[in-house]
Amino acid sequence: MLTELLKKQKAFLTAFVIWIVLSVILLLLADKIYWQQFFDARHSLTFDYFFKYFTWFGDGLLIAILSILFAFYRIRLALFSLTTYLVSGLFAQLLKRFVFDDVNRPGYVFDQINLELTQVLDVGLKSYHSFPSGHTTSAFAFFFVLSIMLAGKNQWGQLLFFAAAFLVGFSRVYLNLHFVNDVVMGSLLGVLTTFLMYPLFSGFKAQWLDKPLGSIIFNKKR
Repeated sequence: MLTELLKKQKAFLTAFVIWIVLSVILLLLADKIYWQQFFDARHSLTFDYFFKYFTWFGDGLLIAILSILFAFYRIRLALFSLTTYLVSGLFAQLLKRFVFDDVNRPGYVFDQINLELTQVLDVGLKSYHSFPSGHTTSAFAFFFVLSIMLAGKNQWGQLLFFAAAFLVGFSRVYLNLHFVNDVVMGSLLGVLTTFLMYPLFSGFKAQWLDKPLGSIIFNKKR
């Protein structure tokens, strides 16, 4: 089942592997402080506004709302998306608060070493629970589910969903809310959780799962 997923999602997963490898190389070449300064020096007003709002696609509330709305298109998609978001989010929060609770965010780290860091528009800088990035975890889980359920074998569709997930991850660095390694770990966590949940939601053959919620409600009323 997972082997089949690897074949069907070749474009998304190839792009994902390239992203992980390149990120690891960057972090081997220089530390996370350097890369934070590198991206912090390249702000523009256009990108400030773009990333301020695009980062919402990693926000748990928005993902939960969208996942529930998916039920009016296909119940399986809604359940797959919502459950994967909840499980990946739980993993991320457990790691943040109990395993890596001493890993701080760029705002705190830069303040401690007396380096300036840009506050983008009205996006405040945070201090604690940096690793892994929860928004990135949620975004990669969410968009990988969409790639599986909506793009199917369409490689351009897969790449589009990967690009969306990547941009959410990059927004966390751009907004100075996370370091690159936080985002790398978050993306890994999101994709691995989706792999974990995939057999559960692809294995059930119940016909009602592949119907929109509306059709079930109106049929019952008849």
